[in-house]
Amino acid sequence: MNKAEKRWMAAVAELGCIVCKNEGYGFVPCCVHHLLSGGQRMGHLQTIGLCYSHHASGVKTAEFCSRHPWVREFKKRYGTEESLLRQTQGLINDTDTT
Repeated sequence: MNKAEKRWMAAVAELGCIVCKNEGYGFVPCCVHHLLSGGQRMGHLQTIGLCYSHHASGVKTAEFCSRHPWVREFKKRYGTEESLLRQTQGLINDTDTT
């Protein structure tokens, strides 16, 4: 992992869960989730922050839907991962002062 990738992933973690932010929960600590293409990670710069409930808890309730394994329901509720990535990029780039 190079310096730019480390900076990006640190900024994603600092931003917190993008879904929780959109749902009005404010900052919620997150895991860094790598977007996939054809089952392969797209790289460290193609990542978003998802809390445990939205990332890998396996839950699908009225309040939360986990990305793993509920991909279709996650997308239906929160938008595509690509749209969440674009939003994350915008938020991070707007606050980047380096």
